[in-house]
This record gives sequence, C-alpha cells and structure tokens, in this order.
Amino acid sequence: MKKTVEAILSGNSPIALPLVLAIAAIVLAIRKTGALLNPQFWAEDGPIFFLQQYEEGAIAIFKPYAGYLLLIPRLVALFADTFFSYAAVPLVYNLASLILTLIVAASVFSPRFQVRYKPLFALAIVLVPLYSNEVFLNITNVQWILALLPLIVLLKEEPDRSYGNVQVQWAIDIAAIVLCGLTGPFIVLMMPLFIWRRFVDRSHYRRIALLAVVSVSLIQILFIVSDSGGGQEGSTLLSLIGNIPRQMNILGYRVFAGLFIGIKAPYSLSRYFFVLYLILVFVMLRYAVPKKNYLIPFCLIFQALILLAAFAKFGDGVSVLIPVGDHGIRYFYIPYVMLTWSLLVLLESHEKPIRFLTAILLTLVVISSLTSGFRSYPFIDYNWKAYSQFIGKEDVTIPINPEGWDLKVRANPN
Repeated sequence: MKKTVEAILSGNSPIALPLVLAIAAIVLAIRKTGALLNPQFWAEDGPIFFLQQYEEGAIAIFKPYAGYLLLIPRLVALFADTFFSYAAVPLVYNLASLILTLIVAASVFSPRFQVRYKPLFALAIVLVPLYSNEVFLNITNVQWILALLPLIVLLKEEPDRSYGNVQVQWAIDIAAIVLCGLTGPFIVLMMPLFIWRRFVDRSHYRRIALLAVVSVSLIQILFIVSDSGGGQEGSTLLSLIGNIPRQMNILGYRVFAGLFIGIKAPYSLSRYFFVLYLILVFVMLRYAVPKKNYLIPFCLIFQALILLAAFAKFGDGVSVLIPVGDHGIRYFYIPYVMLTWSLLVLLESHEKPIRFLTAILLTLVVISSLTSGFRSYPFIDYNWKAYSQFIGKEDVTIPINPEGWDLKVRANPN
C-alpha cells in the first residue's frame, strides 16, 4: 500500500494521471458548480468572444482585445459557432475551459518535466486560493491558466529519444509556445526567462524555442504598442516608484496572506506579511541556487513580473487590488501557483526542518483555499436559452453575468 501511494505521489503509477485529472475535474465542478449545471456567459465571453464571432465570423480570430491577441478563446468561439446551437454556446465555452485546464494539468506529467510530486503540481493549478474563482471555467480568463503551459515547456528537459518520438516532442512544445503565446501577453513576460535558459543551455532546441518565443512576443508587442490602452491609465516610472509602499502592502496582504491565511487576514499586518514574503523568497532561493534548480528562480521571477505588470497597468489606481473581492483576483492566480510550485520543490529537501515547515505552509495553502470562497455563488440565471431563440431573427439585448453586463445582438450581423 505504501509503495502504491508513493508511486502515485511521484506520478510513476499508471493510474496517477487519470486519477489526478478526475480529481481536478471534480474540484473545478465543486468550486464552480453553476458553470456546468447552469452555464451562463461571464463578462467578455458574451460581448467579445460570442458577439464578435457572430458578427464577423472567422476573421474575429485575428482581432485583438485589451491590446493583445486571444487566439485560443477565439478558436473556441469559432468552434462553438460552427458546430452548436446558440443555446448551447455558454456550456461549450465552459467545457472548453475545463478541458484546457486539464490539458495544462496533464502536461505536468511529461517525463521531461522532472519534479518529484507531479500530482501535487498538477492539483495546485486548481486548488490554490482564488476568491470568486473568476479564472476557472470561462474562456475570458482561461489565458491565465494557459500561461502555465509555455512555462512548463521552459522547465522541461530537451526532447530526447528516451522520452518517445523526438519530432512529436518538438511539435508539442512549439505548438504550446505559439498557441498560448498568442493567447494573452504572458509570453512577453516569459521572454527573458527563455533567453536565460538559452544562454545556459546553448542547444539547437533552446535556440528554436527562443526563436518561437521571440516571434510570438513581437506579434503581441506590436498589438500592445499600437493599442490605445483600452481605458487603463497605466503608470510612469516615477508613479511606479512612488507607489512602492502600497505595492509592498499588496505583496504582503494579497500575495503572502492571501495564499497562506485567506480572506480573514488583517490588512493592518500587511507590512509584517511583506517581511514574511521576503523571508520566504530568500529561503526558496537559498535552497535552489546551490542545487542549480531552475524551477524555483524561474517561478519566482515569473510571479514577480506578473505583479510588476499589474502594478504598471493600474498605476496610481493600484489600491483597487487591495480589497478582497471579485476585482483583480485573477492577477494573483499565477503568483499563487508559482509560490506553491516552489514550495513543492522545497518538499524534496533532505533537511527535515525545511520539509516540516514546507508541509505546514502547503497545508495552510489548502486551508486558505477552502476557507476563502472555495465555492462560487451561483450565477444569476438570465435565461440565456430563451433569449438565444431570438438571435438572428430580431434585434435583442441579452443580460449576462456579472450583473450589469449585456449583449446587444442584431438580427442581421452584417
């Protein structure tokens, strides 16, 4: 029995992958039951992905939103529009998001991704604290989960015959970089990490992977630069520096306390939480650097770049990220996963005190998640199926979630 459990925890058991995917699917169904039993559009699912696909057809795939391309959600919208009735589209979107999340979780089990506790790495993707669960089970925010896939490609060993067909390995990696890189701006933030890896490992594979990353990043940068900003004020370097005290509070309160304590953490202790955050990062790096472990520094740098980008985006309005609520929680999803993955590496330490403290912190992550809005409130039922019967027949305004959003669908989209 002990050997079976150890084999599952290491990912070596043949039942580990299907078992973890089943658990992950159940966790998502519990966290956001309404998305599957009473599927509704969420935010940009409606006016951006559905409506633009309805009005413009396949050409909408190449239309940026918020300053960058969102290829995979656009492909999902095209697929749903081609093969399903309008009434079924919200469910198709949500199921597609579920499948995409499971694909990311399954990628952890690649033999080239050499970590000890693969099932825990995979489950962290769906188990980290995320009040309101806005990242899960919708195509609007699935980009945050898909951003993990190129990072896994970065952290994997190079393709080799010992892992199977080399050409297939190459194809999967490049496809992940291109498809996920054209889905959101995250590949731009990852580019320095790919450059670093190429500098250390001067192989043909790393050169081609970096070429793919740079090419995709340049496409996204072109759209980002040409975009007017989408109404976001943004920040200058001076305002970014001037907001450092508030940024420290956010790192302490929303990142450290949000991950390990939950929504009941007192904001008045934010500065102390920030100190604990710095200590944790220091301990992680102290463990990783002598062992030449790429995962921890890459994860810590990526989560830092995500947070820095969020601070730059909100500028002087960065305080909106402080209150616990629906607004902005998605900006902390990747930092939570990155810190949890780093802790799972520490769990491999030969030093008992480190393993003990790491186990305590991972337990706190689970408790924080379970006590911080683990299960979402049901969506408001705006009776999409009834409204959908009028699409293409007459002009109709359809309310969607969150409250206050709607779709204005013309009878003739052309």
